[in-house]
Amino acid sequence: MKESERNNSTEEVIGRISTLEGKVSEHDRIFDMINTGLGEMNKRIDGTNERIDSLRLSVDKKIDDTNKKIEGMDTRINGRIEGMDIRLNGRMEEMDTRINGRIDSNFKWMLGIQIAMWITIISAILLH
Repeated sequence: MKESERNNSTEEVIGRISTLEGKVSEHDRIFDMINTGLGEMNKRIDGTNERIDSLRLSVDKKIDDTNKKIEGMDTRINGRIEGMDIRLNGRMEEMDTRINGRIDSNFKWMLGIQIAMWITIISAILLH
């Protein structure tokens, strides 16, 4: 009986080892699948990062170009504003001179009329 018990225990050990080997190989297969999946995901992540970097560089270049255009427009606008300011100041001084000349002229006429009117009134009173 000892030999039959030994055969049974040997068969039992072999069965257990076989089961263990199956589980280990199944775990290896699962780990290989995970590693393969992770490798593919890392490749996709790297590809996405490259596209994002490329897009960022493109957007940065467009922003720089736009900023340069804005700076150029700012310079041109400031130049035009300064030109308009110079012309308007010249015209304002010219109009100021003309208006002051007309006011002086009108004031002199009004003063002359008032003096003539008072002279007429005073003469009429004195002669009467």
